Amino acid sequence: MNLNRMQRTSALSSVTIIPIILMGLMFLISSCSEPKSEHIKFIKSWGTKGVEDGNFLYVEDFDFDIKGNLLVTDALRSDVQVFSKSGVFLFKFGGMGVLDHQFEKPEGVAVSANGDVFIADYLNGFIKKFDENFKHIKTFSGLGAEEGKTNEAEFMCIHPNGNLYLAEAGNNRISVFNPDGEFLFSFGEEGIAEGQMYRPETAKADSHGNIWVADFGNHRIQVFTENGKFLKMFGKEGSKQGEFRRPTGLAIDSNNDVYVCDLGNNRVQVFDSNGNFKFMWGEEGSLEGEFMNLHGIIVDDDGNVYVGDTGNNRIQKFKVGTF
Repeated sequence: MNLNRMQRTSALSSVTIIPIILMGLMFLISSCSEPKSEHIKFIKSWGTKGVEDGNFLYVEDFDFDIKGNLLVTDALRSDVQVFSKSGVFLFKFGGMGVLDHQFEKPEGVAVSANGDVFIADYLNGFIKKFDENFKHIKTFSGLGAEEGKTNEAEFMCIHPNGNLYLAEAGNNRISVFNPDGEFLFSFGEEGIAEGQMYRPETAKADSHGNIWVADFGNHRIQVFTENGKFLKMFGKEGSKQGEFRRPTGLAIDSNNDVYVCDLGNNRVQVFDSNGNFKFMWGEEGSLEGEFMNLHGIIVDDDGNVYVGDTGNNRIQKFKVGTF
């Protein structure tokens, strides 16, 4: 009788302890998961996989045209789609081909102050210039490693000085052209030291004229003057705050806060103008606020953030604030 009582007591203790252990494990798992940011609110998303107007195959980069509409390059559709800020499809141009107005794999897009649109073609090295009505004006550069040519052209920007700054993943450098397509200079080379790069994905300018580079292969962000002089860098490979796994798209808002698409971690990280971490959001998935294979990102003057959720064939729109 005493032995049976002891056995029953031991069994009951095990039954009681197991749920407690499981609850503890669940708490640890939930406490280690990435929290949702109080600084960002999901607004809407649009797009699905397809070649119909308003859908996507491989979202790349963004810019706003002179009317404030959102331009979206699509590497596999080989075109550029134009949307209102609310996600209404308006127009498209380009398409696969070798004609002046066509592309092979468009990636970078940048719009000048007078409305001219520049598109970088990743495969053939051409940069194509269009007017504000998306009519082809000229084609310049071309595929190569020599100065003035490009190799695997990625994301770019129009600097406040009017020049075009283009990240070249294949040449591990940033090339600079004037608005007429004349080559000016380049900076960067392959490596891991300050000012060196490995497959840079993005070059974007802040309001002070500094160039922020998403150094994709080195898992970091580098900052240069408009003349290509190294200023600073931050980040390393990892998944903690301020660390990256293959940063891709980069955007700078009116306060010079910097938004970085962290592709390998399926999240967006935000930093101040000194590179100090502020907040982040996102995780792998297909629900609202979740991402797969992030690429382009841009912020409008109203604090709306548009994210190229490439793996989910959509664009997600968020609002920055306190919620």
